[in-house]
Amino acid sequence: MSAVYPEKIKKEPNGSYSWFCSIDPDYYRKSIRPGFIACIFIAVFLLLFGAVLAWQYHNWEYFLIVAGCTGVFMLIALFFFGLAFSASDPQETYVMSEIYIKSGYGKSSVYLHYTKLKTVIFSRNYIELRGKTSKMRVYIPAEDFYFVKDYIQRHLPGECDIRYE
Repeated sequence: MSAVYPEKIKKEPNGSYSWFCSIDPDYYRKSIRPGFIACIFIAVFLLLFGAVLAWQYHNWEYFLIVAGCTGVFMLIALFFFGLAFSASDPQETYVMSEIYIKSGYGKSSVYLHYTKLKTVIFSRNYIELRGKTSKMRVYIPAEDFYFVKDYIQRHLPGECDIRYE
């Protein structure tokens, strides 16, 4: 079956395809949870390190400064992660080229090269790509799903495990 040219996906001048679409809110929340947990660990580390130094140098006034700064850090983290967790319709940007598929933009983008894929799961609402150490869900506008599915299948390595859900 040949691919139908996409309706909502845009072909870029360099030959890649890009699109922007809604993603599953639960998947989005699960993907940003490690960042929030990292903020908590950083705050705990700063407090413990500050307490050790305050105890070692017998100066608890500096610990109060560390505790205040850590508190401000956590308030900022709670505010921004609270906004992110409350998103009812999260959106994601994708770019699909001959070599890789990219999710996100800027420094937060994630690249998966087709040659490094070990497993691909075709679901009704998304395509999940799994490499050795990373994985990505690709959400696609419904009318372009078969185009993207066909495009990805043509670029998969021969030893890639393909599953259907």
